[in-house]
Amino acid sequence: MARSSPQLATQISAETLADLEAYVSSRGLKKQFVVEQALAYYLRALRELPADAFVPPTLVVSRKTAEWLLDQIENPGEPTPAMKALFARKK
Repeated sequence: MARSSPQLATQISAETLADLEAYVSSRGLKKQFVVEQALAYYLRALRELPADAFVPPTLVVSRKTAEWLLDQIENPGEPTPAMKALFARKK
C-alpha cells in the first residue's frame, strides 16, 4: 500500500510561482522538493538563529513615510563630501 504524505495548500504571488517554475525547470527538480527544502531550511534557521538576524522581505511604512521616501527617490539631494570621497575610491 502506498504511503500518503500530508499536503499543504497555499496561495503565492504570480511572480514567486514564475521564479519557482524557472528554478525547477532549469535544474530538473520537482516543485514539491524545492518547496519542502526551502521550508525546512527556513524553519531550521528560525530555531537556530537569533530573531534579529531576519530582515522581513516586505517593509510596511505609513503613508507619510512612503511619500517622503518617494520624494527622496525622485529628488535626491546633492552628494556629501564623504559620499564623493567614497565613490571616488571605487573607480
